[in-house]
Amino acid sequence: MNRKSDVEIKAERKAKRFYIGLVLLLFAIQASILGTAIRLAIGDPALAVVPDYHQAALQWDDAQAAKQASAKMGWDISLQVSDVADGAGKRAIEFFAVNQDGEPVANLQVRARVYRHARADQVQRIELENVGEGRYMAMPSMAAAGLWQVELDVQNAGQPMTLTRTLELES
Repeated sequence: MNRKSDVEIKAERKAKRFYIGLVLLLFAIQASILGTAIRLAIGDPALAVVPDYHQAALQWDDAQAAKQASAKMGWDISLQVSDVADGAGKRAIEFFAVNQDGEPVANLQVRARVYRHARADQVQRIELENVGEGRYMAMPSMAAAGLWQVELDVQNAGQPMTLTRTLELES
């Protein structure tokens, strides 16, 4: 019978430890890479899921009609956002509506969703206050520079009306 010497047994144990350690090291590297990829994929605030996106897609025709409502009614509407922010980082948003006869439209209920594209999960929902003569204003927090989305929903106009603007603001 051929028995292994102590030197061969020690070399075999050393080789087993090396290869088991190598496999475990490769597994740890792979787990670290996977963990980093998952953290990057779900931890980026710029990547946000739009709520009820499927339902909005199903109601696309209604959304398009609401976007074109002011033109069909002969209204002249505008949205202005201040170029400068105050000390608290707030900017003035002004919505202005004039009907087909050139008269300011009063008694509208104007709601807005405001968010920065880089932080699309941080949506500010505000209501614009009627300040008279067809003007509606609010002061949302918009301190950071970058692309901002302002989505207005106008009620009491006779039919649903929306207005969306993408703005590039500087700090």
